[in-house]
Amino acid sequence: MPILGVLVLLPQPGRAIPAFARKYGVKCYACHTIPPALNKTGYMFKRLGYRMPPDDMDGTKAAPKVATLGNDIKFSITNSLAVIAQGSFTVDKTNGTGGVSPTSSSSFNLDEAALFIAGAVPDTGFSYFTHFELYQGGSTNLEQAVLGYTAGRANSSYFVKAGEMHMQEGEGTRAAMFYNLFPDPSILLTNTSPINFTLDQHPVGVNVGYTWASNYFKQVFAISAKVTNGLNADGSEILFNSTKNSKDYWFDADYWFGPDGGVTFMAYHGTKDQVQNMGAPDEFTYRPNIRRYGIFGNYLFFDKLDVLGGYMRSDDDWLDESGNPLTHFISNGYRAEVDYYVQRGFAVMARYDRLAQTIANGPVNHTSAWNIGTEKALTELGNVVLRASYGRETDQDPTTGALFTDKLLKLDIRIMW
Repeated sequence: MPILGVLVLLPQPGRAIPAFARKYGVKCYACHTIPPALNKTGYMFKRLGYRMPPDDMDGTKAAPKVATLGNDIKFSITNSLAVIAQGSFTVDKTNGTGGVSPTSSSSFNLDEAALFIAGAVPDTGFSYFTHFELYQGGSTNLEQAVLGYTAGRANSSYFVKAGEMHMQEGEGTRAAMFYNLFPDPSILLTNTSPINFTLDQHPVGVNVGYTWASNYFKQVFAISAKVTNGLNADGSEILFNSTKNSKDYWFDADYWFGPDGGVTFMAYHGTKDQVQNMGAPDEFTYRPNIRRYGIFGNYLFFDKLDVLGGYMRSDDDWLDESGNPLTHFISNGYRAEVDYYVQRGFAVMARYDRLAQTIANGPVNHTSAWNIGTEKALTELGNVVLRASYGRETDQDPTTGALFTDKLLKLDIRIMW
């Protein structure tokens, strides 16, 4: 059976690109447990510059060169173009401490409509990936625009990419990915720190990596590193002229093993301008260092039960008043998830996340979230997916100690063409 399918490369919520399934004549499950959750094959497809890993790599002959993969398939615009749309119905209830009034709402939503243009350039190592948001959150914008070059052989390759890209896009094994069976990623990856920083960003930069694979891709070891412009003071990406001389650095090391298990180590170090006491007479600006270190792992038992876990530590500079010594914002976060695949294209899942955060050796504040859900593909291809989920998140602000609770019931359907 050919090894390939659909690719996932979206922030939140994640999506798959059925143009690649059309190109290689396979179903989404070749690269996904259920879109958008990648399996090992989908991960390799991305690492090879959107090219199908060969299914006969048994070690008796040299692995094919990357530039030759998929060259027997004629170019077609429908194999490079995809449109994704998602709609939902939500019921949201929130409350908080400190005199905050409870709120309750229900709504029908157009979550997103997006256009993708992506693929590999035949007879070369070049590839391209463009993601344009036609509609998301009431706005239209270019989300990604990346040009890449991949060289070497299918079992030992390297790549260089440049452009606007997601910081923690499809990198890492499944427990470290943004793209999962739930509507939103784990809060370990998306939580915004007091200095207005989150890994859920798409700055301009350069990404390089190396990938090694054993016979039949039973084991895969890969490393990646990015250098980017980073973030502005308001938390937005620096897309054009950088406001700082220093750059932000991201590193990832992945090891896939067994049927579909893996381990990921991830590190990030950067800086950004931070405005304290904005609008007040004592307003000041400083440039804190930002540090993230994470380790994640998962294992798929009996092709049915996927057990995922992870830990991430945050260590950021913090300054309460101008002229005082620097202190630190510290966060230790944990995640646990269980996904059970009832059958192909049908899963039930449960997830729990917890953060313990403190500023300047102050009291420890806790943020936690638990989610349950089910997801079912409505087509044989797997490109129409219905999902229902319920989550409860309790956030405690590490600067004020204020407590907020949010309960969200969501029913969504996404169509990928």
